[in-house]
Amino acid sequence: VPTQFYLFHELWNRTQSAEMLAYFYPRLQQYHRFMAGRLGSSTTRTLKSNLLKTWDYFYNSGGWDDYPPQLYVHRNQLEERVTPVVTTAHVIRTAKFMRMAALALGLDTGEYDEDIDLLSEALQRYAWDEPAGYFSYVRHDEQGNPVAILRHESGQNFNRGLDGVSPLVAGICTPAQEQRLVGQLMSARALWTEYGVTAVDQSAAYYNPDGYWNGAVWMAHQWFMWRALLDLGKADHAHQIAQTALEVWRREVDSSYNCAEHFLVQNGRGAGWHHFGGLSTPVLSWYGAYHRSGRLSVGLDTWVEAVALAADHRAITVRLKHFGPPHHAPLVIASMAAGPIYTVTWNGAPAPCQERYPGTLEIQLPANPAPGELRVIAAER
Repeated sequence: VPTQFYLFHELWNRTQSAEMLAYFYPRLQQYHRFMAGRLGSSTTRTLKSNLLKTWDYFYNSGGWDDYPPQLYVHRNQLEERVTPVVTTAHVIRTAKFMRMAALALGLDTGEYDEDIDLLSEALQRYAWDEPAGYFSYVRHDEQGNPVAILRHESGQNFNRGLDGVSPLVAGICTPAQEQRLVGQLMSARALWTEYGVTAVDQSAAYYNPDGYWNGAVWMAHQWFMWRALLDLGKADHAHQIAQTALEVWRREVDSSYNCAEHFLVQNGRGAGWHHFGGLSTPVLSWYGAYHRSGRLSVGLDTWVEAVALAADHRAITVRLKHFGPPHHAPLVIASMAAGPIYTVTWNGAPAPCQERYPGTLEIQLPANPAPGELRVIAAER
């Protein structure tokens, strides 16, 4: 998973540093080109479907060691002929990040437009399984032609899990697909548990409640889903993921003082390596979004052009652009000083807003918003 692009997007939205943008753009461009199969010896795009795979470089497609279809691919030596979903989904997103950056620098976007269109079409044509309501691992023949969805011996789609909903992160789903995938994500019969989103659908024939990823809750991929839900304007679902994660994390730290790798679906207790500090980053992000004044949080399709925040955190003016599909009404979370009543406007008109916690404002922008200015100002009582 090319996490460095997501870090870049976060840093840009916080700093709007022209120097940082100019420095990282060519480096990230080279990274993206390799992942998209455009650069040098890259073997990520060797199949005629244009679906991507990175099996030549690493065992893991999404960091999930015992994710069932991934295990099956390796045990049956199918690396040359089977593609996951998550690689293509995240490379579509890196292309979208690079397109935003190129526009900010006044550069051509044709290469990124081509990647977005080609890879999106590949997922939609070959990987979507309408009856299952998930995107799928895809089998190819010896000539590299896509031939079938990868299925479990039970006949079920083998990708009922986080890989199967990863196109939400890419932002390439139809409204009907979004409804199905968010439904899977938040359903207690599928991916949602009392302790957060688990890696494998609990109704799948290959679900294992005692696995490493299969049957466990991890923070990292929940963060990607949270950001995608902000793009979709799903305030309650996004908060449900974040607040559940914060509570699970707090409870384990209070009990053991350990920084756990993952959490068991049976009881929410931390497991795995107990000093896995890097996986605390999503927790810090969620805490900052909802509980740290002066923090602005947006989805993956939003590019922040400028921010003016008052020193007392009682006013903020933000100029931003939204690059998502026209049916998306994106969410912006502005965490302000607690206490005042706030007036919120988008391009001078009142914007729908709810106060999740004192000072934490969830602001709904209109569908397909033009570039504009968001203003949040404390009103006198």
